Amino acid sequence: MAATYDFLGKVTASGSAAVMTLSGIPQTHKDIEFIFQARSVAGNAASGADITLNGDTSSVYHQTAWLKNGTTMYGQQQANIAHFDIGFGQGPATGDGMMGFTRIYISDYASAVDHPGIYQSTSWDNNSTGAMHWGGNLYAPGSPAAITSVTWTGVYNIEANCGICAYGINYS
Repeated sequence: MAATYDFLGKVTASGSAAVMTLSGIPQTHKDIEFIFQARSVAGNAASGADITLNGDTSSVYHQTAWLKNGTTMYGQQQANIAHFDIGFGQGPATGDGMMGFTRIYISDYASAVDHPGIYQSTSWDNNSTGAMHWGGNLYAPGSPAAITSVTWTGVYNIEANCGICAYGINYS
């Protein structure tokens, strides 16, 4: 059987909220990739965002990440936090062509496992400025569970028609 990359669903922002949730994720594939597109509503700068899985806001997230913002680079390591911290994940609405994109890949998302591994990266740019954020993440819930929902929480309201898409991956 050949590897497959199948669209599983999406949710789009209304423009009047800082939160979007994709729920009811089908448990039909081995791995899953989430792609987030987020831009702040008019007049706001770039900002970070939080990502949670299964509505779980307890201290079960762990993250090691590095960030480049312009010419400055730095890293962070966090354990037992209440969400994944996505630096500059939400692009600013202060210039044309500026957008935040995040990709997260989760292995064995449909299995009730203790520690699904997660990798994420983000960027935004308008030809004169930008930031990149990469990280290795771990979601270690107290009760093992399949991933059924993902939530993006921004600092500012999310521009209308931005969203979250989910793609299921099977491989032979």
